[in-house]
Amino acid sequence: MKIDDSLFAKYQAGECSAEEITLVELWLDQLDRFPEPQDRQMLMLLENLDNKMPFIKKRKKQSRWKWMAAASILILLSTTVSIYWSKQADHFQYANIEDVKAPIKSNAIVVLENNIEYDLDKLKRNDTLNAGGYRIVRTNDDQIIYLTDPAHKSKIVYNTIRTKTGGTAHVQLADGTKVWLNTNSELRYPISFGADIREVALRGEGYFEVAKQGRTGRRVPFFVRGNKQTIQVLGTKFNADFTTNNETALLEGAVAFSDRGSSLEQSRKDQFSVRIRPNQVYDGKKIIEAKDIARYIDWKEGYFDLNDLNVEQLSRKLSAWYGVEIKVDNSLAQVRLFGRVRRDKSLKEVLDLMAQVHPMNYTMKNNYIYIK
Repeated sequence: MKIDDSLFAKYQAGECSAEEITLVELWLDQLDRFPEPQDRQMLMLLENLDNKMPFIKKRKKQSRWKWMAAASILILLSTTVSIYWSKQADHFQYANIEDVKAPIKSNAIVVLENNIEYDLDKLKRNDTLNAGGYRIVRTNDDQIIYLTDPAHKSKIVYNTIRTKTGGTAHVQLADGTKVWLNTNSELRYPISFGADIREVALRGEGYFEVAKQGRTGRRVPFFVRGNKQTIQVLGTKFNADFTTNNETALLEGAVAFSDRGSSLEQSRKDQFSVRIRPNQVYDGKKIIEAKDIARYIDWKEGYFDLNDLNVEQLSRKLSAWYGVEIKVDNSLAQVRLFGRVRRDKSLKEVLDLMAQVHPMNYTMKNNYIYIK
């Protein structure tokens, strides 16, 4: 029996026989192999661009949002703030470019089911936050995990992790799935999954290592739901970028796509008509063969991967990470870059390295960086 689109569609719809389920899942297991990055020798040469400058240990303090609202307008205010947060990153005021340092904190919050927010930077390593019925632990390697009392597992309770400008977070879900969040991103998830489905909602960008989970002889599906796209996952490693890039890069396993957004606990069944295999990228319109799939998770490994980026594209990444607006002259916007630069450098150090690749000047005025 061959694995073709019709058989895979039957599997997704839950219409396969026991024999067909076994066949499809054996095929999926063969895909669960992490591919070696390509062009490793070239990558080592490009690594010389990074001059191993010292880690920046200080950062200018950030201002905090202060929430004040009457009870009668609380819902309206929460909605307005959520929309604003999703469209605009935090930006800070700097006197000069030398003050723009790399973040050294997670700059992330966890929002409980009662909308109480906790700053994850205040939760020290190996500390535990008692949230009533469950506990949130920050492990020694900065991972957020949950300890749930068995009596509370029957009720679906949602938490949300949000990262701000220069922020990242790493959370392990109840099924063992691990998620890394990039800057200005949000993940909403249940602290315990239901019996027949696993689903999370993503805004921004996240890297997933989805754990396999089976019940009654078949795998429990995992869905990543976004505003414009839904991903169905079958035990895999992938990067989902739901920003303006709208790119999903598959490192291992198998995923399928519905080109419609969806929400948590949505009853409508979607048609997942597009599938990609390892080393492919889907941008919502076409499938792209990636020369080096690992570059799509450069942020998770602590780098800016400049390869195949132009100055305009990199400037958007720098703006999101450092919290300062960057304007690029049209004559430089499409100039291609190469190499890798660590994200723990100051902005000035990164711009100096860019200028080594292609001649350019930069100035700062009224909290804007101008590159020309």
